[in-house]
Amino acid sequence: MFLSYAHFGIGPEGFDPSHSFFRSNYVPTLVLASIRAIIAIYCFTTMIVCYSWLANNLSTNNLQDVNIDSYTLYIGSDGIHQSFSFFTYLTFWSLGFYFSFASMHTFCYAIKGRTWLQSWPRILQLFHYFYYTSITCFPFLVTIVFWGTMYSGPWPKGRFEQWINISVHGLNSLFALTEVVLPATSTSPWSHLSILLLVLSAYLGLAYLTRLTQGFYVYEWMNPAHGNASIILHILGYTVGIISIFVIVKGAIWLKRYLAERSGKDVTYRQSRMVRLDDSDKLNVRRRAMSQWGRGSFV
Repeated sequence: MFLSYAHFGIGPEGFDPSHSFFRSNYVPTLVLASIRAIIAIYCFTTMIVCYSWLANNLSTNNLQDVNIDSYTLYIGSDGIHQSFSFFTYLTFWSLGFYFSFASMHTFCYAIKGRTWLQSWPRILQLFHYFYYTSITCFPFLVTIVFWGTMYSGPWPKGRFEQWINISVHGLNSLFALTEVVLPATSTSPWSHLSILLLVLSAYLGLAYLTRLTQGFYVYEWMNPAHGNASIILHILGYTVGIISIFVIVKGAIWLKRYLAERSGKDVTYRQSRMVRLDDSDKLNVRRRAMSQWGRGSFV
């Protein structure tokens, strides 16, 4: 069925029966859990330091867009609450919460061989799967859009501006890449692409709600003063962008699993192969027994 759990990647055997979300074919489970915990701590520390700095200082950023000349954006204490309307910061907060939950589940799996998530309701398990898909795709979109279309030099002189730009527009994709490479996860089903597009559509509504309630456009291209055609082209561009990123990430995860299988590092593959070999051996024994029985070898 179109809206079934199986359609979105949770089959009759249940959520993640091979524990691929909580182990790695390349590093020990405790190392994977520690990496996730460190990334979570960095994300939350970054946001705390950012807000503390903005509370008493003014940040200067030079931006532009495809059809918009360079302009200077000044961000002070108001930027703290305004940040919750920016896709960049929402994505970075999401990374922090994902890695915190993922690290706790992975530590639990490393210690007990089972994680809390496996006993949670299926809807929460499905949301975790969606969460994984989103944090392995949206950070790349943020990085590409910022450095490809929005960044306008020169490079800021302030250490804070330099660090925060690298963190939320650069390290974000590095963090996402760790989740593409390290866990033993399989590719997300194609149906998850509809969730990514739904999230982007919901964010568009949030952005214009921000304009209605707070009086500013989150991104300058959303301003109708630059033309409705510009808005439509940006929306189409971001749609094509997230579809392309989803396909590339899906291919990268498939390649990761393929290389792990070829090198013999994929535990799931080895176990399934052993089961197939065991079944084959049992079949050969039955065939030999039937053959000898037919020749009268048994009395």
